[in-house]
Amino acid sequence: MEFSECNIVVLGVSCFDGMASSMRVRNLFEPLIAKNLISASNLIYKKDNKQPIGTAGCINNISYKVINFRLSNIFSVIGFIFGGMSFLKKSKQRGKSNIIYNYSYPDIKNIIFILYAKLIGYKIIMDIVEDNNYQAHVGLLNKFRISTSLFLMRHSRHFTNSYIGISEHLFKKLEVVSKGKAPVYLIPITVNLSYFPKKDCHPDKDNLQIFYGGSYGEKDGLEYLIAAFDEVSKNNTGVKLILTGAGHKLDMDKINQQIDKTTNKNRIIYKGFLSTEDYYKLLNECDIFCMTRINSKFANAGFPFKLGEFLASGKAVIATNVGDVSKYLKDDVNALMIQPNSVRELIEALTKLVENPDKICALGIEARKTAELNFDTEKVCMVLLTIFQSVI
Repeated sequence: MEFSECNIVVLGVSCFDGMASSMRVRNLFEPLIAKNLISASNLIYKKDNKQPIGTAGCINNISYKVINFRLSNIFSVIGFIFGGMSFLKKSKQRGKSNIIYNYSYPDIKNIIFILYAKLIGYKIIMDIVEDNNYQAHVGLLNKFRISTSLFLMRHSRHFTNSYIGISEHLFKKLEVVSKGKAPVYLIPITVNLSYFPKKDCHPDKDNLQIFYGGSYGEKDGLEYLIAAFDEVSKNNTGVKLILTGAGHKLDMDKINQQIDKTTNKNRIIYKGFLSTEDYYKLLNECDIFCMTRINSKFANAGFPFKLGEFLASGKAVIATNVGDVSKYLKDDVNALMIQPNSVRELIEALTKLVENPDKICALGIEARKTAELNFDTEKVCMVLLTIFQSVI
């Protein structure tokens, strides 16, 4: 069979919400769709309020349907299940190889869809980007979901045709789960380089923008970055800390309380959740990018998606040494590598860049090369294509 005969249904993530999970799928799928190598559709469990898309349609040549289970109405589970099964049946294309790409673990939300799809002739691929053994178990329903995901993953080799892990840790764990019954592949983070046009680097020492984007949980280490910026900003009046993204209300409250106590809180600017266009425009305007994940089992198991985009910016990156990061980054060559949970090392790294803007450019040149070599979606998506072919 030819590659063009692959028809993929994406489960477990919306391809259109702008979060890291969505961008991973888009980066892997959109180049293949543009080249007419695959067709794709997306079953979305719940509407996203950040970028409303209605209940059905087609965006970026990916057709979708939102089935929208609501906890406030237990009877909605009936429409949720039958709406999902109906979409899977309608999306199956005669004469093509039909494949389910499931983002993250099988769990209570999706197992019915996965098993039904398997029953009617789909092949199943699991893309695992986090280790649920280390997920925060907040709330009764979330605890139940995590528990079911761990149980189902242990037995997933009975209904899965292929596994993908985003990190070495997950790759090795999936090999144990598979027990040789399904192949396991490693696909790291990806970056769409078209969002980052190459341009000359001219940082302005009197107007340097330090960037953090993503979530705001304890794992992200933002409290260390804010504390470090507070110190650096006392001696450098031309620096700003730009924050984007969104987090749980409790996490955001904690961060805002810390910001309120800083010396130069007026130079810490929270932009919130931005549209894709505004987000990448901002990234290209900033000078120093910080990935500050803490030394936790969760952080060491995965691979922060935003790191690829930071490197692609062609500017300086400060990154904590967690997980697979040291496989790709070398301190003072293509980034400044620091130990996690260290305000002192963050202060030293920020000071080195703020006081020597030329270093932002020097590190940025090598950072861009690293992104092009390892994470370019145009290259990495072809690995996914071979995985699709392998399950035919």
